[in-house]
Amino acid sequence: MGDLSIGDQQMVEIAKVLSFESKVIIMDEPTDALTDTETESLFRVIRELKSQGRGIVYISHRMKEIFEICDDVTVFRDGQFIAEREVASLTEDSLIEMMVGRKLEDQYPHLDKAPGDIRLKVDNLCGPGVNDVSFTLRKGEILGVSGLMGAGRTELMKVLYGALPRTSGYVTLDGHEVVTRSPQDGPGKRHCVYLRRP
Repeated sequence: MGDLSIGDQQMVEIAKVLSFESKVIIMDEPTDALTDTETESLFRVIRELKSQGRGIVYISHRMKEIFEICDDVTVFRDGQFIAEREVASLTEDSLIEMMVGRKLEDQYPHLDKAPGDIRLKVDNLCGPGVNDVSFTLRKGEILGVSGLMGAGRTELMKVLYGALPRTSGYVTLDGHEVVTRSPQDGPGKRHCVYLRRP
């Protein structure tokens, strides 16, 4: 099983659990490592199990999944029970409000702020698993990088940081070109840090 991708390993684990024919199945973040296609396959299985009369506890922080697959939702905050509701009676905003205990705009008011100067600029970056990536990061901005497992997010950061070789493209930090042959040469030399979940 070690040769399988993490998503495939997760599907094997789910299949093993389902083979026990339990009356109640608890799934804790089952789609964490799955692609959209694998998630849809899992949801078909869950719907079939529901039609057979099995009960399923589905733990997830993903709103889309809660609204797609669940009938009821129980909300906890800081280890305390907050509420149980029918999913059909909720909106995504009302569910998030129960989860965090306040309206989101109360915590994060909209700020009308002019974009800052360009801090990091990446042009046509290529390397192992990375093909022609360009983006800019401005001072005071948070830039999200998203994609499925295996989409190249980690490889992008490793090429950017110098842990993987850059085959072409340009990286500038505060207007100065960054040439990377190793992490010691990368943007980290100029106060950038690369963190990732182990």
